[in-house]
Amino acid sequence: MKTQLRFKNIFQLPAGVRSLANLTLPIAINDIVAGILVSSIAIPVGLAYANLMGVPAIIGLYACIIPVLIYAIFGSSPFLIIGPDTAVSNIVGVSLTAFALTTPDARIQGAAAIAIGVGIVSIIAGKLRLGFIANFLSRPILTGYLAGIGIQLIISQLSVVTRIYSPPGNVVEQILFFLNHLSSIHWMTFGLSIVFFIFIRACIFFKPSIPAPIITVVISILLSWGFNLNQHGIMMLGTLPSGLPSFHIPSFNYSLTDFIETIIAITLISFSSGIITARSFAAKIGQQVDGNKELIGFGIANICSGFFQSFTVTGADSRTAVAINSKGKTSLVGISSAITIALIITFFAHPLSFLPSAILSVILISTAINLIDIKTFRFLLKVSHQEAFFALLTVLGVLWVGVLQGIILAVFVTLLHGLILSAKPRDSQLGMLPNTKELVNLHLEPTAIPVPHCIIYLFEASVIFYNEEYFSNRCATIIKQYEGQKIHWFIIDASVMTRGDASTLYALNQLYILLQSKNIQLVIAGGHYEFRNIIYKTDLIHKIVGKQIYQSVEIALEELNNLYKPPMEPATNV
Repeated sequence: MKTQLRFKNIFQLPAGVRSLANLTLPIAINDIVAGILVSSIAIPVGLAYANLMGVPAIIGLYACIIPVLIYAIFGSSPFLIIGPDTAVSNIVGVSLTAFALTTPDARIQGAAAIAIGVGIVSIIAGKLRLGFIANFLSRPILTGYLAGIGIQLIISQLSVVTRIYSPPGNVVEQILFFLNHLSSIHWMTFGLSIVFFIFIRACIFFKPSIPAPIITVVISILLSWGFNLNQHGIMMLGTLPSGLPSFHIPSFNYSLTDFIETIIAITLISFSSGIITARSFAAKIGQQVDGNKELIGFGIANICSGFFQSFTVTGADSRTAVAINSKGKTSLVGISSAITIALIITFFAHPLSFLPSAILSVILISTAINLIDIKTFRFLLKVSHQEAFFALLTVLGVLWVGVLQGIILAVFVTLLHGLILSAKPRDSQLGMLPNTKELVNLHLEPTAIPVPHCIIYLFEASVIFYNEEYFSNRCATIIKQYEGQKIHWFIIDASVMTRGDASTLYALNQLYILLQSKNIQLVIAGGHYEFRNIIYKTDLIHKIVGKQIYQSVEIALEELNNLYKPPMEPATNV
């Protein structure tokens, strides 16, 4: 049976291909139309991201063909559209600069090599079932990181829309340079940018379904061609090569250590961004996403992207939203989008040469604004000042130390946050409601009464090396509160303890010694297999009441009530 199951899994068709089995003529027509609508968003975005990375604009369109087509076939989420992403493209661009790649051809080679590297790492991570790596960037930290990326991106594009080119430096230096040179602004370029920026933001605010970026591109091309805007000092995109990308193995001559560090960082961000997009849209349509399968799907798409002269791609939220809102049902949406863009660059590449470069910057600035999630920051300030602080710290880190270093800071802050929460988990003392045997938190339920002669302590985490001292201190503090009272049993509610190690045993032994000095017996109830197993393997099991771990606190109380007197019924309120 197991052999048959493995055989079936090995030869199972990819999810994208399986979704095509549901095609009917009406669904096929609808999906093709949805794909065309997706391409109308993908074209201006692809051009803009290529411009951001400092590679020829046509490379951005290549990123919307082969990888999209491959993922549509081999991806695990037929509804998901992949493509260039703001944060990922920005990181790749920064990385290319860090590698001192200055010429367009060198940057193309570098971007392709990074895409292949990200693809290989993604597939390995998927095979090793490391899909949980997306959790290394919690949502608050990712919110801060993306906001930092957005602010940095806006500032970097101001030079294009104003023609005031600031020298390299941090964000503060660039802003000061810009303010000191406002008199040098190119008003024709700036005016054109402002008009189209207002148009795009108005569409987003009043009617998001309007494909504002593609309308902006078409109108600006017509204006540029009809009024010879290049003669007025407005920079144009320039001639684009027509035709499809060809297979090409990129050259590799970088420091291996730096390259590996870069692709790991980009893999983390691209997968985190992509999996959040996939999960968000999957929830809307009642589907689930397997992170490990997505890693493999993203990996295959990125390897193909690199070998066909493009760059790193991931789940694209705007294009996926268009696909779902257009009632797309199968992977034919992605296939249709890729074919549409392939036809456009084959037969209509020349008109794109009239596109003003500033328009691409306007699209990027509008996209960057969407990365700054003010609503989430307000929510965090309302519900968790600590998480809000970490989010703001991540923003400052990205702006001050840089994008790649910001990734390291974001991961460090996330792990630090998790460590702080785990090192000092919540705990409580339990008691019973009057005239009942229902256990409740004594601090949350004012009518609850302590069980006579018992301390019932709930520690809401496993006791391991980094919270061992906190557990011991909390137990000692609670025991001290009952000085002078007749306490016979200290019951640990271990219902949430999932694991145990040497630190667990040491902490419980120290607690046992302290309780012995107070003539109090130790009782343990609940706990998962690993926690219980490590106790049963040591002599600690012989030191606790009943020489066993009770299944629950209620069972422990009943057993103690039968074996020992006086009965442990809660007193009634006077």
